[in-house]
Amino acid sequence: MPKNILLPCTFLIASSLAATGHAEGSGALTLNLADDEYVLPLWSEQSDWSGGESWPSINIHARAPSEGGGDPLVVSLSFEASRWEPAVPELDLTRYKDGAVVLKLFAREEADHGALSVTLEGHEVDGSMLSLAGRFEGTMGTSDNFGRDIDLSDAVPVKGTFEVTLENLD
Repeated sequence: MPKNILLPCTFLIASSLAATGHAEGSGALTLNLADDEYVLPLWSEQSDWSGGESWPSINIHARAPSEGGGDPLVVSLSFEASRWEPAVPELDLTRYKDGAVVLKLFAREEADHGALSVTLEGHEVDGSMLSLAGRFEGTMGTSDNFGRDIDLSDAVPVKGTFEVTLENLD
């Protein structure tokens, strides 16, 4: 293949791969867990929204490394928003130390699963981008099956806010 054709082809392939690589997004989630507050930047590669404007499904993932740049705290908040009324929220938190999981907490909507609630304070759809602001509150507990059953015997109160912009990947 002639060199003058090879360079444009390489550029087109690289551009296509970069364009489909991950979701665009920005913002942060503030988490108050027991007596500690964390401000976690949006993990845009893992965060998105799907569905239509009247019934979106929201997935907000945020993470921040601990001091020194390692061992992140990862938080995932997801919910449906039919007519922009949040429903079936799920909140998961994972803390790492030396590369290993040392804490996993979960909260769901049901009273015996943490009574997690989400309130939207504003939203705006602009093409494939969704800007959202809101707050959440509930109780987190441990689980042996990824949140299907949550043990609240050593429950930890949680509340927080989010202000994010997410990309629709449908």
